[in-house]
Amino acid sequence: MSLIRRISTSITSSVDRAVSKVENHDAIINAALRDTQQAAARSRVRLERVRKDGHSLKTRHSNLLLAISRWTERATSIGATDEATALECLRRRKDCEMQLQNLELSIEKHEELESRIAEQVKKIEVRIGEVSQQRNMMRSRQSVAEAMRTINNIEGVSYGEIEDTFDRWEINLGETEILMGANSPSAPLDRAFLAEEDMAELRAELCVLLKQYEEKPS
Repeated sequence: MSLIRRISTSITSSVDRAVSKVENHDAIINAALRDTQQAAARSRVRLERVRKDGHSLKTRHSNLLLAISRWTERATSIGATDEATALECLRRRKDCEMQLQNLELSIEKHEELESRIAEQVKKIEVRIGEVSQQRNMMRSRQSVAEAMRTINNIEGVSYGEIEDTFDRWEINLGETEILMGANSPSAPLDRAFLAEEDMAELRAELCVLLKQYEEKPS
């Protein structure tokens, strides 16, 4: 197997294994994040419903206070002239007071529940932020690990093999450049000038030889 193929195969298989592991880890984390985010969204909706119910309870509480005040005023206003009606007003006031007492217990329990749910939603949202941040950090570390693994695979090849590869690369490029130059439109003209220049050099050399022969003593 050639050097380039060995390097390519080694790097590709290593990266494929690393990417496969990253994708599996990412899929697990992303699925967990997605489920947690959906749970957080449902919790926020339910929290809003609980708060709405709490608002309704407090509105009812205010109405009962107003009703108690109203029945008290009515009983007071007619107590001297209509005892039976005044007593009925007090009976209804007492009924409102009982409702108010029960309602206050419900409001207290409701506020505790609302506070507990709000705290849980807050914890979920904080955890989502932590998991997202940790996932991003792990992705960064994995990218660095992949880069280092690739470098180690390349560095595992001997220096001589790398130099031989560059030499063969240089030869291939040189042959291609020469071939492209031979096919250049200006090549015939270059050859014509070179032929004339060679002929001129030969003539000059012949003249020198003839002159030396003539000057040679007989």
